[in-house]
This record gives sequence, C-alpha cells and structure tokens, in this order.
Amino acid sequence: MAEKDVESGQPVAISHWRQVFDLAGITPEVQEWHYDGSGTEDDPYVVNWIDHDPRNPMEYSAVKKWSLTMLVAIATLAVAFVSSAYSGGAEEVIAEFGCSQEIYTLGVSLFVLGFAIGPLLWAPLSELFGRQILYVTTYGALTAFNAGAAGSQNIWTLLILRFFAGAFGSSPLTNAGGVIADMFSAKQRGLAMSLFAAAPFMGPVLVRQHPTC
Repeated sequence: MAEKDVESGQPVAISHWRQVFDLAGITPEVQEWHYDGSGTEDDPYVVNWIDHDPRNPMEYSAVKKWSLTMLVAIATLAVAFVSSAYSGGAEEVIAEFGCSQEIYTLGVSLFVLGFAIGPLLWAPLSELFGRQILYVTTYGALTAFNAGAAGSQNIWTLLILRFFAGAFGSSPLTNAGGVIADMFSAKQRGLAMSLFAAAPFMGPVLVRQHPTC
C-alpha cells in the first residue's frame, strides 16, 4: 500500500512490479483504516479493500485489466495446445518406442486425467496461498514435465510425465476465471470470460491433426 497523496488524501499509485513482489501490503494506512466490526468473536472485523486502494483489481486501468486477461487466456491456450500437440507425433513415438496405438493413446488420456485431478488441489491452494504463487510454481512444473517428456527414453516415462504435466498444467484452467472475476464487475466480465472460454477450444484447433489420430 502506498502513502497517501498530501493534497487528495488518497493512496498514491504504486507500480505493477511492487504489487507483484510485495505480497503482504501491510502498512500503517491499512492498519489504521476503520474496518466494520468491533474485533470480538461475536462481531469480528470485516476486512475489505480500503477506499481507492491501488491494489484493488477493480481499480486497475482498462489497459492493465485487458492485458492480464489476455495473459491468462494465452496461458490457458498454451496448456490446451500442449495437450493436443502430442497427437502430431503419433507415428514417430510408436516407431521409437515400439508400442501399440492403444498404449500411445494413453499419453492423451492421462494428460486429460491430470486435468481432472489437478483442480482438486489448485483451487483450494489458490485460496490459501494466492493465485500468483500457484501460477508460477505449477507453470514451472508444467515446463519441467514437458521437457522431461521430450527426453523420455521409454514409453512408460513419457506416459507418466504426460500425466503430471496435465495435472500441473490444469492450474490456469482452474484459476484464470477467478483472476478475471477479480478485475471485472458482473456487468463487465461477459466479454472477458468469453475470450478466456475460447482459449481451451483454440488449443486443439491450432494443432495440425495427424492422420493416424
């Protein structure tokens, strides 16, 4: 939280990078704000954004809101693309590892299974630790598992890494909607949610479909 402007009495705008790296944001201004409630067990404090809070996503500029919306949409698109890009190498993978078509197809099925299991972790954890930490850690893990899959020496390693890539890659699918809801009011978020919702479908569309898949 920034110090108040002397003339207006409102918090001074702070940089985006300060908001990214300074997660606590506890300042004298926050501590001294008059919150509803008395702080007792029967009447606890109701903690909310203070007036004109520069950290409040609803107060972001339109450019910043749409930039972040496109960022989470692209992150979701990339995960959907990764899930389907595997199908383009069907013949090469089958020839390299000498596996059957059914075993090869498990690489797609296990990735999608990861999509089903991952959100059971990332949704509640994002409420405990924040979406920023979840995005960084899970996307880093997605990159690592994809790199490992690319260097797999046997089909079983490839299948296992595909599963974990799907599980960790499901984080944007789980949390991107919450990011958009934080920045736009209910009346404004229709277009933003439409762009985000299109991202998972665009991934498979952009992949060149292989004749054997």
